[in-house]
Amino acid sequence: MKEVLYHRHAVRYMRQMPADRKEQVKSAIAELAALDDPLAHPNVKCMRGDWSGCLRLRIGSYRAIFHLVKTGSSERLEVLLVGPRGNVY
Repeated sequence: MKEVLYHRHAVRYMRQMPADRKEQVKSAIAELAALDDPLAHPNVKCMRGDWSGCLRLRIGSYRAIFHLVKTGSSERLEVLLVGPRGNVY
């Protein structure tokens, strides 16, 4: 399982979310961190343009933008942004 780090922008938005939605987002990200290849998840797609190199996870009407960082033999998943579909990009 990969280590999950949340950027301060993601944490700030998640504080404002309803508790049930926050748990939904956290469990989806934990499920993703348990996978060997995040692109194998059906709700993950590669980003293009300004967000090139990042991936996005669809969680209902919310989106989480993240990228994978490999350090030596370990990997970590860094969640950059979490928010509603229209505002996160």
